[in-house]
Amino acid sequence: MLSPGLKTELDKRKLSLVIAGEVEAFPEKADMVTLPSWPEFMLHDAVANKYWAELNVKHADFQYALVEKGSNKWVSVGNSIPVRWSGLLTALPDAGWDWALSSGMESGQLPNLLCALSIQILPLYRNQGLSTIMIQIMREIGTQFGFDQLIAPVRPSKKSDYPLLPMETYIEWSKDHQRFDPWLRVHERLGARVLKVCPQAMKISGTVQEWQDWTGLSFRSSAEYIIPGALNPVKIDIENDLGVYVEPNVWMLHSSDE
Repeated sequence: MLSPGLKTELDKRKLSLVIAGEVEAFPEKADMVTLPSWPEFMLHDAVANKYWAELNVKHADFQYALVEKGSNKWVSVGNSIPVRWSGLLTALPDAGWDWALSSGMESGQLPNLLCALSIQILPLYRNQGLSTIMIQIMREIGTQFGFDQLIAPVRPSKKSDYPLLPMETYIEWSKDHQRFDPWLRVHERLGARVLKVCPQAMKISGTVQEWQDWTGLSFRSSAEYIIPGALNPVKIDIENDLGVYVEPNVWMLHSSDE
């Protein structure tokens, strides 16, 4: 299934690849890796909550994990979905992640692209090159199913440190002649290129009390608040008992032609 190079790399690391359709209780085991990786509020995206469980059934071939041999410990999980897009890639939807998941689950059209949704790695196994391997596996899975292009609404890993900075400005930051953001750098080192910012990649809404529960903060006045883990401020409206967070991501393209 995998290229000889990737197989050798996994063997060196004593890791095995498992696919959702080939293992029992994949969602439950995958959740042990993915759920602790996200801030609480990120678990309340309406689109994700509507489709995520079914994703592992309808598109099981595109959900995978790496498991440590011997201990059988799940150390990383990757999620992707086939989608249909007939327009220019530089005009991919501003709705980014939410669009990809909803479109991939609902569209009856023949897909022509594979779209990355998530790659999560247990903290103990980060900074060891696994993120690169996980992207390579995702690309190879796509190629096996006839997708020569992988698009990704990338969530820059350090943007939450600069929530007041526009995404368009942040992605232009550089460090040692490379992108400043580590996750963007990983993609670019594998040949990906930035297509555009998707300013409304996810939209998370809740009551004021729900936002207080999710963040552990108090919101006593209507305002925009900086919250841990968020890429943008959350807008709190006390009068209407509503908090709304709109997350920007960055559309990137991996192509076998590049």
